[in-house]
Amino acid sequence: MPKQGNHTVIIGGTKGLGYQIAKATVAAGSRVTITGRDETTAKARAHELGGLATGAACDLNDWDSIDRLFAGIDTVDHLVLTALDRDHNTIAEFRPDDCTQTMMMKTVGYATAVSKAVPKFSADSSVVLFSGLSMLRPVPGSTTLSMANAAILGLLNTLTVEIAPVRVNVITPGVVGGTDAVDKADPVRADWYEAMRQRTPAKRLPSPEDIVSAVFFLQDCQGVNGANLIVDAGMNLA
Repeated sequence: MPKQGNHTVIIGGTKGLGYQIAKATVAAGSRVTITGRDETTAKARAHELGGLATGAACDLNDWDSIDRLFAGIDTVDHLVLTALDRDHNTIAEFRPDDCTQTMMMKTVGYATAVSKAVPKFSADSSVVLFSGLSMLRPVPGSTTLSMANAAILGLLNTLTVEIAPVRVNVITPGVVGGTDAVDKADPVRADWYEAMRQRTPAKRLPSPEDIVSAVFFLQDCQGVNGANLIVDAGMNLA
């Protein structure tokens, strides 16, 4: 669990799983900075979390905005990168421009954010990068995300070596129930998500709370470094 007085920066923390991590971090008495592309939205979402939360703008495809974010931050005990563009792209009707934007954000953007955070880290700091199970089990239309999520593992390896003793780990969620991406999916994807649920031994999808717990574990456990933690309720076994 985050410690009182610690500071966690969550890039992509204004919605979805990032916001759930921020909410649990504040509940533990720890400071959090959440970012989104729009500063007004980020500040409004931070206001909802209370006095321990700060909202700021950060676009991972805008290097200057990353500079501005970390220039205004004193220390970073934990950095969590959850930001994601849900580019629905297929090889049959491939849109390279859309793919490029998402790939740049998820790779160069992630790496740039870590680079700018390095001077703010202590020896006990940690980084958690979000990948996704689509790199192993593609979702209909996940061409871009399958590539981008796989690239995160390469980034993990080099960061673990380059910024030691700061620990770096990846969390790879499976299909997470109770999220808009699943609950409001189009019929084709909804059928695929149900098929994935049926693949799990207990016939249940991981929940947002499961993902939060997994992130806290990666932040806390000093013995885990350079690891990719798959949180998919066992759907990759079938």
